[in-house]
Amino acid sequence: MKNRFIACLFASVITATSTAEAQYARQAMLAFESSNVSASDFLQGKQGTPVMIAGQLRLPKMEGRQPVVVLMHGAPAVGGSEGQVDTWARALNEAGIGAFVVDSFSSRGVYSFADLGKISPIVRVADAYGALNILAKHPQVDASKIAVMGFSHGGPSAIYSDLQRFQNMLNTEVKFVAHIGVYPICNVAYNEDAEITSPLLLLHGSADDWVPSKNCREYSDRLSKAGKNVKYIEYPEAHHVFDAPLFRQEAKFAQINSLRNCHFAEAGGGNIVNVETQQPTGPNDPCYEKGSPLPTAKVLRRRRTKT
Repeated sequence: MKNRFIACLFASVITATSTAEAQYARQAMLAFESSNVSASDFLQGKQGTPVMIAGQLRLPKMEGRQPVVVLMHGAPAVGGSEGQVDTWARALNEAGIGAFVVDSFSSRGVYSFADLGKISPIVRVADAYGALNILAKHPQVDASKIAVMGFSHGGPSAIYSDLQRFQNMLNTEVKFVAHIGVYPICNVAYNEDAEITSPLLLLHGSADDWVPSKNCREYSDRLSKAGKNVKYIEYPEAHHVFDAPLFRQEAKFAQINSLRNCHFAEAGGGNIVNVETQQPTGPNDPCYEKGSPLPTAKVLRRRRTKT
């Protein structure tokens, strides 16, 4: 039964389209506790300041306990909470799978690229497990069939919540049945990151110039060599946010850093260092290259008027 659910989920993820109509019969806002903590403290297992996170649960027109996918949005104005995860939620509901759309940013005051320094992608692993724990107790959710899917900035929360290390650290009572990263950030080699416990699927575009696919491909290869259950799919000529059908036009944003030349690794004390320089990373790290191709504001505005 578990393997059939995973196969159904992966098939729906790969074939989902923008034409899906809303099929959910019930929806509710659920709040759960997470924390505000630096990446360094999180990696050392330290507690941060408690923060309440909210998510929208949408269940399809079905009876009984249902499978659910937790959706972890990307950065502000790049698909993220601007409607892209809404498209996935509708596609999943149409396939008979519930969706829980988590908002990691609003409670932390993150509304633009300038605010992204307030939260590291890896810290959102705690958000993913906070969502899992509250869903597992919901009377209409099958706790044995909850998966997580993360996009771009939300990708690491979906990928690395698969690590035994973080499951032990967060004392999780339940596990995700599957983990899916969609054009995720894979450029940090975390300690013990080959020790995954559930199937992992990575989806990326070969033409992604902001969050390059090669890092996820290399991570997938490393997991495969370790005998782990991982699948990597790369779409030819697909750019960042390739799954958002209205984000067809791209523009170079001269002041936005690209990660295409960056390779990081976790060092002692929870520090993240540049692999080339062996120096702690920061906003002025020499690997950053200005100028990223991202969806334009004009496209985003047009999207709002059409939905």
